Amino acid sequence: MTIKAYEDSLMQYSDYIAHKQILLVVSPILLVIGTLGNVFSFFILMNNAKKASTYSYLSVLALMDLIVLYIGLFRHWLGLFVLNIEDMNNVLCKIVKFLGYFSSDTSVWLIVAVTIERTIVVMVPLKAPRFCNARNARITIATIITFFFLVNFHFLWSVKLQELSYNETIISKCQAKPQYSYLVENIWPWVDAGIYSFVPFSVIIILNGFIIQNVISAKKARAILRQHSSFSSTGSKQRSQGEMSKKITFMLLAVSIAFLVTTLPMVIVLIYTSFAEDAGDDYSLTKRMLIETIAEMLMYTNHSINFFLYCATGKKFRNQFKSLICCCSKKNFRRQSTVNFTESYRLCKVNETDMHRIHVQKEDDGVQL
Repeated sequence: MTIKAYEDSLMQYSDYIAHKQILLVVSPILLVIGTLGNVFSFFILMNNAKKASTYSYLSVLALMDLIVLYIGLFRHWLGLFVLNIEDMNNVLCKIVKFLGYFSSDTSVWLIVAVTIERTIVVMVPLKAPRFCNARNARITIATIITFFFLVNFHFLWSVKLQELSYNETIISKCQAKPQYSYLVENIWPWVDAGIYSFVPFSVIIILNGFIIQNVISAKKARAILRQHSSFSSTGSKQRSQGEMSKKITFMLLAVSIAFLVTTLPMVIVLIYTSFAEDAGDDYSLTKRMLIETIAEMLMYTNHSINFFLYCATGKKFRNQFKSLICCCSKKNFRRQSTVNFTESYRLCKVNETDMHRIHVQKEDDGVQL
């Protein structure tokens, strides 16, 4: 970990040291877990996208979570050793700012979209096939991506790399251009807080309340109907579909509840920093930085753990993950076996050739004698 010149005065505070240590230790752990989890999730969910539109949302969510981790978390971790990526040149400044906001907003609203879909399935199951299908899922995903692309597009011209003086040291910092400083520094934090935290947080809480209430009521109703239902093939098929829908519902409840728990500290921090006065001294600044870092690590945890939530709540997902691992292992085994067989065959042919040469030599020796 590199201590930059302008950080010398801050390193005397334990809060700042703790902030640096959290970034140093926690970041790579979340990066490894999140990378492997999101890659596995993407491939498994894409294979099931035709079976349920929910999986289309979750597969794109895995990709967006990967972008969030590498644009946000990896950038913070790398900044401990070298210059922050967005502070290296003007092009990276614009692209990193844009991708950071775009991917995080899209990720959160994919969770909102899939929660809305699941609410429709649970509340009005007879009308659900009309709205919750693969075609509408693709349209919704494309709409979300396009909307947040346009919303955050202004970062490609509203920010630039600027030189600032801090603790008598000149540093390069990616900040808003003077003519856009009020928009980026005063208005946009509130817009982003609403888009990323406040609105989705509220929507997911309300919809999850409806889902949980309906699941409890449906469970009681099924218990009554089970006593009078016939065990026909049609009934078995309906029960099978109901079980699948119930499992998907529990999976999405786990994802959305995890989102609420891991982003709640960030919501509180955003509200606090919006109304609190700016830190007037280094001690207050380092304390605030530590709190923000803890909240950010929890936020990045949300983008890293969905794979484990899928495994914990979905037996089918676990089985497909095992099949994927076993399939890769068998392919490697077969490839290695093929190589070994080819090598053995080659050696056998060489040995046969050598033996033939020796036999011919012995016959020649016999003739000469």
